[in-house]
Amino acid sequence: PDRLSTLQSLVQRLDKCQRSLSDYLETKRIAFPRFFFISDDELLSILGSGDPTSVQQHMIKLFDNCESLIFKTSRGSTTASGMVSSEKESFDFRENVAAEGPVEEWMLNVEHEMQKTLYQIMKEAVIAYPKHPRTEWIMMYIGMTVLMVSQIWWTYEVEDAFQQVRQGNKLAMKEMRSKLISQINDIVKLVRSNLDRLSRKKINTLIIVDVHARDLVDGFVRDSILDAREFQWESQLRYYWDRTADDVAIRQCTGTFNCGYEYMGLNGRLVITPLTDRCIMTLTQALSMGFGGSPAGPAGTGKTETVKDLAKA
Repeated sequence: PDRLSTLQSLVQRLDKCQRSLSDYLETKRIAFPRFFFISDDELLSILGSGDPTSVQQHMIKLFDNCESLIFKTSRGSTTASGMVSSEKESFDFRENVAAEGPVEEWMLNVEHEMQKTLYQIMKEAVIAYPKHPRTEWIMMYIGMTVLMVSQIWWTYEVEDAFQQVRQGNKLAMKEMRSKLISQINDIVKLVRSNLDRLSRKKINTLIIVDVHARDLVDGFVRDSILDAREFQWESQLRYYWDRTADDVAIRQCTGTFNCGYEYMGLNGRLVITPLTDRCIMTLTQALSMGFGGSPAGPAGTGKTETVKDLAKA
């Protein structure tokens, strides 16, 4: 007797428990929004364990390409001191983050420290670039910094060449082209030398970006583009170190974007074709007007990959 009513009351109580649990997990996710990327079960396993290292197996879902954190334990307290990418490239935080208290709070601190440290590394690399031979400089910094800073300096040098043309040096752009070709030759020599796996990956990605830069300048020389206000230059993703904001500004046509300082590791870049260039320009213009984009086309043509590549850029 009463079996049905007992079961009904149990179901109601279970529902109530599950609703309360969902509300509780929701508060944690609002405190650290990256928890939206993992399932309820995974989030519970992190919250239910008092061990800070329990986040390790979920790091790859929480951060774009971060496989694990580097933890240090001293005098009974644990601190997060750096990040390791899935290719095993790593960097150290400038200030260690104490892994204590509610997990969503110290993970938020880890995220801020990642952005702060990568910003500082980026700024140091921008300043160090002209002081060292390029091949030496490449070896001094992590992959994502090398890519971005070399594009910042490339943008500056191309605009400088436009400036020189305006002042009367008609050959400035041809000289720029020769410089880019010799830079590519230098890193090709470097690739053929005896390198470790990480440096080779880093240089391979740099070659992809450098070849695109050379092709563009080739086009400027061929079509005699002699002004920085020409559409062929305006329509490129251009990287600047904005002195007033003291930060990276990424510009294309009318849009300006900031760098998110998300740790990328060495996850490579796609070869840039005229078509992906046009897709990327359309997307950045849509974003700058507060719209979204919707790449359409057959399966397996690289729509998603192009959008991901833009995000990396």
